[in-house]
Amino acid sequence: MDIHCCWNVPLVYNNCLHPNLLLSSVHLLGRSTDAGLAGARSQFYAMCPISVVRWLVTALAWTVLCKASPQALTSTLVPSCPTQCICLSQSQVVCNSATLRGVPSALSSSVMQLSLSRADLRVLRSDAFAHLRQLRRLSLDACNLTRIRPFAFRGLPRLNELYIQHTPLATVDAFAFAALQNISSIVLTHNRIAQIEGYAFAGTNFINLISLRNNPIKRILAHAFSGLNDVSQIELPSGIRSIEPQAFAGLEGVGVLELAYMDLPALLQDTFHGLTRVGRLALRESDLGVIKVGAFDGLRRVETLEMCNNKIDGVEELSLIHNNSVHTFKLTGNHMLETPEAVVLEVENVVIRGNHLPCECGRDPLANPLALTEDFAEENLCISPLKIRGRSLASAAGAACRGEGGGSARARASAGACPGHAFTPRLALSFAAFAFLANS
Repeated sequence: MDIHCCWNVPLVYNNCLHPNLLLSSVHLLGRSTDAGLAGARSQFYAMCPISVVRWLVTALAWTVLCKASPQALTSTLVPSCPTQCICLSQSQVVCNSATLRGVPSALSSSVMQLSLSRADLRVLRSDAFAHLRQLRRLSLDACNLTRIRPFAFRGLPRLNELYIQHTPLATVDAFAFAALQNISSIVLTHNRIAQIEGYAFAGTNFINLISLRNNPIKRILAHAFSGLNDVSQIELPSGIRSIEPQAFAGLEGVGVLELAYMDLPALLQDTFHGLTRVGRLALRESDLGVIKVGAFDGLRRVETLEMCNNKIDGVEELSLIHNNSVHTFKLTGNHMLETPEAVVLEVENVVIRGNHLPCECGRDPLANPLALTEDFAEENLCISPLKIRGRSLASAAGAACRGEGGGSARARASAGACPGHAFTPRLALSFAAFAFLANS
């Protein structure tokens, strides 16, 4: 009888492959007689000190494998790698081909790190990576991405890092980054993003960082961050020129939200309405224009609110009431061109220091609505008049009315400044009248 390929089994010696026995079994394939078969068995039993039962189980398994085609066996044991990718391992894949126009469907479901950098990937469809549920790190840097469809990253429960940088992406569509959970970083820097539509991050929770730096975003639309919860830090780009009312409505639980280097005509009513549970909200190094009535209405539960080193054209109202639940308010280093019209700060801790404020002739600096701290006059400075600019409010209190600040003539007269200047014309007139009478 013939000896079939199932006899070519990996013989086990102490639970390990025994190469000598394997070679012996291969050599025995040439024998076709019963005597040859008996000899093979005798040689096997003599060299392999294991039970016949274990040998039969092993032989049966190899019989099944022998009947399978080589192609099926290869695809089962070694997952194929897409031709446009480099599979560094079963869990690490790099697909940086400029001819790649979609997410490869042939990728193993065990992939944990995937790079599609420099691919010609222009539109990311919904559920684009749903077949890669083990994915932990995804990079789409430097590809030709122009559109992200709603729920593009849905179905990735283990995703930890997402990078989309240096792409032509111009708009973050509604729900583009929806339904992401427990991600360390969503880095969207150095793109062409000019607009974030409402609910772009809806249903996304427990994120360490969302970075949008180095994007030409000029306008933050209403509800742009609605549905986004529990984010440690949000980084926005410089150069923002407009923040719509309720731009941050529905954003709950932010460690740090920093708005810097903006050029706003005004901070509008309800700008921060619906923003809740904030560790630190900072407006800094910006031109804030005019702070309108109700700019901070609807802001809730803020540990620290900072306004520092800004240019402020005017303050119609600066109001933080008990319902805002702001623990600490810091107003430092700002240049205010006009004295605030109305200030209400029902805050536990208030710091007002290093601000440059108008110094008005004949007005007690403590009459300023911002004079809510003990050392207000000593710790804040004059921005005008010019000759006393930079002096503390306390030291410059009467300087403008003594002619040191170049105040108006009406102000000097009303304050009784420089009485000698008013006496000289009257004295000259008296001498002229006396001379006329003497000559008559």
